[in-house]
Amino acid sequence: MKDWVLERCGEPAFSPGQRSDDPTAHMALLKSKDAPKPFYDAHLIRRGYSCTAEYDYTTPDGEVLFQVLRYDHPTEPKSFLQRQPDGHGGWLSGRGEPILYRLHDLAANVEDPIFVTEGEKDADRLASLGYLATTVPNGSWPEDVSVIAGRKVFVLADNDDAGDKKARAAVERLQGMAIVKRVDLPGLPPKGDVSNWLDAGHSTDELEALSLAAAPIAANDNKPTPTIISSAELVSGFVPPDYFIDGVAQKGFIYSMTGATGTGKTAVLLLIARLAAEGGELAGRGIEKGRVVYFAGENPDDVTMRWIGMAYETGFNLDAIDVHFIRDRFSVPEALVAIHSQVEALGGADLIVVDTSAAFFQGTDENGNTELGKHARDLRMLTTLPGRPCVMVACHPTKNATSDNLLPRGGGAFIAEVDGNLTLAKSDGSIKLYWQGKHRGPDFDPITLELKTITAPGLTDSKGRPIPTVMAQALSASDVKGLAAASRRDEDDVLLHIDRDTKASLVAIAEALGWKREDGSFHKDRARRATDKLRRDKLVTYEGRRWKITPAGFDVLGDIRAERHREQQAGEFATRMHEKSAVRNRPWGGART
Repeated sequence: MKDWVLERCGEPAFSPGQRSDDPTAHMALLKSKDAPKPFYDAHLIRRGYSCTAEYDYTTPDGEVLFQVLRYDHPTEPKSFLQRQPDGHGGWLSGRGEPILYRLHDLAANVEDPIFVTEGEKDADRLASLGYLATTVPNGSWPEDVSVIAGRKVFVLADNDDAGDKKARAAVERLQGMAIVKRVDLPGLPPKGDVSNWLDAGHSTDELEALSLAAAPIAANDNKPTPTIISSAELVSGFVPPDYFIDGVAQKGFIYSMTGATGTGKTAVLLLIARLAAEGGELAGRGIEKGRVVYFAGENPDDVTMRWIGMAYETGFNLDAIDVHFIRDRFSVPEALVAIHSQVEALGGADLIVVDTSAAFFQGTDENGNTELGKHARDLRMLTTLPGRPCVMVACHPTKNATSDNLLPRGGGAFIAEVDGNLTLAKSDGSIKLYWQGKHRGPDFDPITLELKTITAPGLTDSKGRPIPTVMAQALSASDVKGLAAASRRDEDDVLLHIDRDTKASLVAIAEALGWKREDGSFHKDRARRATDKLRRDKLVTYEGRRWKITPAGFDVLGDIRAERHREQQAGEFATRMHEKSAVRNRPWGGART
């Protein structure tokens, strides 16, 4: 049967194991390509569609190779057809091989950057504004894109799954031959495109700023052609970034500052802002004197109260200090052009504070890694402002974060886009500033600070009562030792009390030890800090509403009692010596007892 079929097709008889001398002989059985049919769109017209646009795909010389036609309907989704000239003034359905849209423009101007859009409508819109723009028919990229080689390309993504897919395809097709950056326009509605964005009132200045400040190539998974340079070229003109805080943070870099509620993120950032404006030191580390811009988006009233209180406490002039504030929430990418011009008018900035990341997040899922990664890239744009400022972003930690695992919301995706994750955690009644997860540069010793409750004449309610607020201040080495000793003393006192009363509550412990707040209430938090430390050190456990001292705890308890006994003996000895000294120094004639 096989030989019979081959014979009817004009082929030689089947011979196992033999190779044909003609490598294309097997293609003789393939069906030839159907000839193009006359162009036909009546099926759309009958359904109420109308042709609203014709997009010419031309050679570099302007010859039309094919057209893409757009059809719109009052209620149905838009539709597209393609057609090609038949050589006699008419049209045939379909097209030949794909080419780049507006190829003649790209060939005529080899200097300007190129925008890649999802569709022809957007490319025409950008071209009408004086930009080079292109797209491809139905997402089909041509083999020959040599006209783009070596050029700067901005890929504009539409705000839907199809737009994301086509943008990724464009980046993948062009990477390695051009400098490609993907630009996700902020504030796009669902299924929105660059035309919708411009119609909403955004300017070409904003578009240019967003494109130029787009995320670094590596963040866009771009793979440009590697270029080998010499050692001399590598180091030529290199200027190392200056430190903003010696050994901790550098200018032109962005850092998250992550801490749980109550660890003083705002207070610490306001302290750093003041020290920057005054040219001070933070626990012995120099801070570069310069201008500060503070984005008070989360709670501007709280920031204002703390700033007033700090001014009264430390004596700086609120009217003269070189710190500037923005009290609004906004999209950083959308406002970048306006912020740039204002910072430039100020003369540049050395520190930008973002308080907090969450206040300026424009996505839908504040815990979503993908959206938070993009948000971090948006915030990184602030490092490009005049003055190449250091940017510090107050961040809330991930859900269920502990003091030894303080990662900003967005986790690894957020950290990957910043240069360091500074952290704030409570320790021994103080706050420790350190880092976790990532820090570009050498390690540094933790910086210890304390939160101090303060009042100021300008902070009173309508009845004249003072409204307390909080400020942060760095502690000296001796202060740190004193705090550690006091904390250790608290833990010892609590362990001794638990040995006497295994059912004691935190309030009962505070009452027994005489720990009170300024308002007279018992200091439950102080008792909690001490018991938490005892539990972390595995000296006590708490089960069934009872405290239980562990074997290790009893060993420590013995040491505490011995130490307290020595303290008592030393105190009694000092008292006797004082009494003897008083007798020896009694003036003659004094009364004797």
